Amino acid sequence: MQVVKNRGGEIWVVLFLWLMIVGTTAQAKVFKVGETVFVAYPSDNIKDDAFIIAKVTSINEENDYIISVIEYVEGHDYGLSCVPMVKKSAPNSEVSPYDEAWDVWKDTTVLEKELVYLVSAKEVMSLSEGKHLFIERNNLYIVFGRWKSDAPMLTADRLEQAEHEAVSARIEILIPALQLAKQHRRSFYDELHRPYLLEQTMVPLSQLLSSIHQLFEQDKELKAAWFRFRKDRKNIVGRHYFLIEAIDKIVEDASEQLYEEGLEKVSPKLIQDFKSKLNFLQE
Repeated sequence: MQVVKNRGGEIWVVLFLWLMIVGTTAQAKVFKVGETVFVAYPSDNIKDDAFIIAKVTSINEENDYIISVIEYVEGHDYGLSCVPMVKKSAPNSEVSPYDEAWDVWKDTTVLEKELVYLVSAKEVMSLSEGKHLFIERNNLYIVFGRWKSDAPMLTADRLEQAEHEAVSARIEILIPALQLAKQHRRSFYDELHRPYLLEQTMVPLSQLLSSIHQLFEQDKELKAAWFRFRKDRKNIVGRHYFLIEAIDKIVEDASEQLYEEGLEKVSPKLIQDFKSKLNFLQE
């Protein structure tokens, strides 16, 4: 875009930005009262994804939605993002929505279908879009799980495809773990998916350990999370979940290579370097 400078230039820039904002807002999906919607609560680890299928009962002044629950996935804590409301107080009663609702809604991992709930518009999408998104996310979780379980038919190409799918499934934090998984797979199988001999595996596997060291240099929080995990073996939550899972498998598989038949064919220098990288990760 070319900008022509003049005394009224600032006005035109402001007007242009305002039009962009209006245009973006106009594209946002608006749901009507009575419409069935999907309320999404995705999780960083996918397996704890939660959602609500509900009917829109009204829309408040902030354009957020008051919904009536039809179906939901239990286990997610809805308490911070899904405000319960007593039906008689929604939407225009003088009774506070908190007066009675919190007495009924003691377990915030379970939704009472007798109540209606206030949810943010940004969490609401069409039923078809929401179902498709969460199926995509679940499929990616399955792909990652198949790699962890050494499924023989899972190829590096499928893992690379999963990297692209992670963007549309809004789980970009899975991508670094998929990249490690892909590198791991290529350490054990050639381009025709035939398994390598041990002496063929050691070089790419050593390079994979180097990749993990580089990740630690780039992300000190990941490094700290890994060594906390090594210490107490507790599940890691948040953005490091998949990376920790991937690194744990890689370290375990790398350790096993040192006891495999054929190690005598590997260069002693390579073995020494390999052990050094591995020992650091096992501290």
